[in-house]
Amino acid sequence: MAKSVVEVLVDDLDGTEAVESVRLGWNGEWRQLELNDKNRVALSKALDRFWQAARPVKWDEAKSKRKHRDVSAIRAWAAEHGVACPRLGRIPFAVEEAYNAANGR
Repeated sequence: MAKSVVEVLVDDLDGTEAVESVRLGWNGEWRQLELNDKNRVALSKALDRFWQAARPVKWDEAKSKRKHRDVSAIRAWAAEHGVACPRLGRIPFAVEEAYNAANGR
């Protein structure tokens, strides 16, 4: 039996067919949305002025805030509060944000 699966991107703003997935970073958070050409151009126009005025940041510099954290304390807090967090590997940003908020950081 043959099967064909078609994936269609849907614009997150207006529900039409999207042509591109766009990732946006703001204040240490990343979001992704699918946009059609019209909405992608509108986003580009809105951000271009700020993008051109900004300076490039090296990846290490951007994540340096996360270097000085106690991952054991974050994992222990997550387990104690029923927050899903992997025992090994990278701690999801949302978990760390929740930990920081709960501990006044």
